[in-house]
Amino acid sequence: MNNTNIDWSKVKFRASSWGNLLTEPQTKADREAGRLGMTCQKELIKIYNWVKYGRNVELTGKQIEKGNVCEPESINLYSMVEGVIYEKNEQQLENEWFTGKPDLYLGTDIYHAEEVDDIKTRWSIDSFMPKLIEKVDAGEIAQMNVYYSLTGATKGAIVNTLVSAPDYMVEEAKYYALKKLNAATEYSPEAIETMQEIEKNMIFEDIPIYERVIKTPVERDDGLIEKMKSKVPIFRQWLHDFDQKHKNQYPQP
Repeated sequence: MNNTNIDWSKVKFRASSWGNLLTEPQTKADREAGRLGMTCQKELIKIYNWVKYGRNVELTGKQIEKGNVCEPESINLYSMVEGVIYEKNEQQLENEWFTGKPDLYLGTDIYHAEEVDDIKTRWSIDSFMPKLIEKVDAGEIAQMNVYYSLTGATKGAIVNTLVSAPDYMVEEAKYYALKKLNAATEYSPEAIETMQEIEKNMIFEDIPIYERVIKTPVERDDGLIEKMKSKVPIFRQWLHDFDQKHKNQYPQP
């Protein structure tokens, strides 16, 4: 990647970044002075690292892995519950300000979507059920409104699903549990009880499908979309200035 002549005035901001980009400074003085909050600046540095160096540190872990592997099952579950066939979007979208990749849509194609949804495959029943009473957070609202701007959709939702973990993840959990248990044999009463408990906590086919989807609509907010657009030139200038500061630490050879 050629990182010597980047035109920072052309940078577009990912939907997933806007929750952090919209955070305000902690002090009143900083807010009145129009300074950017530290959370916002750190998110801009991540963007800088990606644009200039192609580095993007992705979150990892079993929860993330299950979300990626089980997304088709989550989409099928959601479609069955809604009685509508949702299309999986495979296209990265962009406009003058934003870039993003909505998970699902209804419409003739992603550019003429009536509805876009963001699907969340939850790890456990304990991380799934609270979504019925929790409010959608500010970052998710911002992300959805970026999707609205990119597609023209007028409605959408955060869709939480509870689907079973894939067999290999269940077997892996059993393997490590047995090692930790140090049981004499996998057929010992203690081992059998542990294996049954793992299956119960990772497999959910016994729960009716209509109780395994929690859909929380997110309203389109054109005022928020315009607010985000208005911040783009500010963020682009910050990235330019940061780049100059970074390069000018030492004389370039």
